[in-house]
Amino acid sequence: MPRLTTQAEVSNPKRKGYDFRVDNQLYRAAIGPNREMTIQSSDVTDRDVNVRQNAEDFTSNLGRVFSRNNFSGGSNLDTAHRRNGNEKDVIRYWDSQGIDVFYQDLGQAYNIQLLNTTSNVRSLSSSDNDNYLAVVGTAIYVADDTTLYKSTDNGQNFSTVSTELTAGYNIKGLAAHGDLLYIAANNGSAGEIEQLTSGGTSTQKSTAQTFDGIWSMKGKFVVAAGTGLYQYDGATTVSSVIINLPSGQTWTDVTDAGAVILATATDGRVYSLKDVTGTFTAKGQTEITNEIPTCIAESNGLVFYGTKEDQTGAKKIGRLYRAELRVADDLYVLANNQLIKEWDIDGIDASPNDIYATRDSVYVGIKESGSTSFLWRYYLPTTGIARYYRAAAGGLVKSIAKVDEQFLFTVGASGLYQQTDNFEESGFIITSPADFFTAESKQFVGAEIETEELASGESVDVFISNKFEAINNSSDSTWDLELSQQSGTGGEEVQLQRVARYVTAKVELNGNGTSTPKFKSLQIRALARPELVVVQIPVNISDRVERPFRKPIRVKNLGETIYQSLKQKEGDAVTLELFDPSEIIRGVVEKISYPIQSNPNIGSVTQYAILTVRGTRQQTFSQVTSGDILGVNGFAIMRFG
Repeated sequence: MPRLTTQAEVSNPKRKGYDFRVDNQLYRAAIGPNREMTIQSSDVTDRDVNVRQNAEDFTSNLGRVFSRNNFSGGSNLDTAHRRNGNEKDVIRYWDSQGIDVFYQDLGQAYNIQLLNTTSNVRSLSSSDNDNYLAVVGTAIYVADDTTLYKSTDNGQNFSTVSTELTAGYNIKGLAAHGDLLYIAANNGSAGEIEQLTSGGTSTQKSTAQTFDGIWSMKGKFVVAAGTGLYQYDGATTVSSVIINLPSGQTWTDVTDAGAVILATATDGRVYSLKDVTGTFTAKGQTEITNEIPTCIAESNGLVFYGTKEDQTGAKKIGRLYRAELRVADDLYVLANNQLIKEWDIDGIDASPNDIYATRDSVYVGIKESGSTSFLWRYYLPTTGIARYYRAAAGGLVKSIAKVDEQFLFTVGASGLYQQTDNFEESGFIITSPADFFTAESKQFVGAEIETEELASGESVDVFISNKFEAINNSSDSTWDLELSQQSGTGGEEVQLQRVARYVTAKVELNGNGTSTPKFKSLQIRALARPELVVVQIPVNISDRVERPFRKPIRVKNLGETIYQSLKQKEGDAVTLELFDPSEIIRGVVEKISYPIQSNPNIGSVTQYAILTVRGTRQQTFSQVTSGDILGVNGFAIMRFG
């Protein structure tokens, strides 16, 4: 039996009359009239996976559409099309700043718009975060170490309050109780509680402990002093200790959770206190493993608490959780704890220190850099979280409140920041990267947005990136401006020329300070890009061997050997290399046809079979020889030799 020539045996197979190789075996083609070799892209068929999620996703045009018209599901979704996704993925995105994504409960059509700015309405200088905030009626009180400030005109003006606090005592807590304000203060070794009336009368009530916290709960008070937690009647009586922590530990926050009072401490536990015939009694505890609870609040039957995880140096990892209150054997514990958000920022104490709850949202304050702090909003109807109001100062947010529909929050060593009526000049929202459930490259051909009518000085810009990691940096160099709308309502597609697996968009809203653009929807259209090619080659499987510039020879049974070798490769993964044109295809031998005889009537018989290979093109490289190397042909031999 004859054997086939391999690539290793021939240095220049094309010169020897070979037309292609399959793996390491060389073959001759039988190309001629009615025996053409064809190379064509495989037809692109629509896949069975349905990725249509919005009205904008359905189109009569070719291709598929990735669109978003609702962002109220919140941030932190890093993949738009994922196998384990849920129905809320369609209203989620990756990140935002300066954008209100929850603007939908005001009896108006949903849109996203710029958030209000904040301004520092009262400078504070405490270096140890003794900046506590309380609201009595509509009067705003804010503490700054030994000084107490008051505003009765919604933060427009502040005056210093005259109190009976002992000189040198720093304010450690404020508690509103009806129309009264209670103040806990100490100097590190002794403490006192003061009562302040709305008329400004200050009265010392107790000096029983070195008080470092006070909270109004269920018509009574809970006070903290060192490791102990006590009940206080609002007058002169401080109870015996309810719970005593291990040495060196302190209490961080207390909240009314309905059935019980919940108190957090630096020993890593949340303690439950129940009012039993007028006396607060310990009724269970929940351990938060390897974390320190820093703040706690209740809203709509759910418990929310913040924690920090200490690191070497200044860095502290902050986290926000939600949980449910469960009771068993008259013990109240937290169950079904779920992490909402983690803040892990190098060199930054990103721990939440206060939680403010409203009817539909929960707010926490986070220091994100040395110059910027933010309120974050967790929206209960959609369980989404987003970055919200910004303060141009980097410090711990110790207290949060709301007066006359405007938020206030303290930023340590900086001031009391209040929401204004003006809007941020710009803000952005970054969508989750989309790939339509395929790893193949797509041809992205168009982008379109819709807005409400833009006013003078307003604009909406759309930046596109095909780099997955670009979502981590709003200033990444791969964000390219593809669409800029300066007027009108949009609705006109702009052309894109991008080929990639992923697409993600950064939508930037720009305002004039007094008004905001209102953005409604985004859509990006993509076409499937054919990557498979089908090659059909007529293969010479006759016994006659044609050789350039030499007489043909006949090798008995050569054609059968060639045919059987190709037949054995049917269904196998192979590498097909064509010598002219130069192509390399990696794929599968789809089929090999039965032998065909050509022109038997005129006496010239060519027996051939059709080889079909389906695969992907590979990059080809020209062969490197010594003649291509600088110094051999170019200098040493040809030019100077």
